[in-house]
Amino acid sequence: MKSGILTRAAAASVAVLVPLAGCSGGDTPPSRPSSPSSPRASTNPSGTEYKDGTYTAKGFYGGAPSYLIVTVTLSADTITKVAVEPMPKNNAISRGYQERFAAAVPGVVIGKSLDDVKVGKLAGASGCPDGFNDALAKIREQTRTGN
Repeated sequence: MKSGILTRAAAASVAVLVPLAGCSGGDTPPSRPSSPSSPRASTNPSGTEYKDGTYTAKGFYGGAPSYLIVTVTLSADTITKVAVEPMPKNNAISRGYQERFAAAVPGVVIGKSLDDVKVGKLAGASGCPDGFNDALAKIREQTRTGN
């Protein structure tokens, strides 16, 4: 009788622990599907110039995922204008971070070479830079001459 109780207790313990194992992973967010336009580790390794013009891309970040729409105007490989559009459907806190980030970006990137721009935490937003940098990687691919 005692062994039957211990067996059921052990089985119950395993039944409780197995679902918890699927929830482990710490702070690692779920991965999102990759695309051919995913960011690359190096920037413009071939020295190719970018085409002048205005380009738009959606950059993703976070586990939800969240996104920003980034529009960049280029002249002679230099960013002359930038606009960051937050997600249209957001909670108030996320929207606030995205709006403050969007307001801070022009002061950091205008006048810089497209190759030299990679933003970090701005205006208290730590996730938005990942979305912005993702969008820039896609824009770099769009603007390469010869493509």
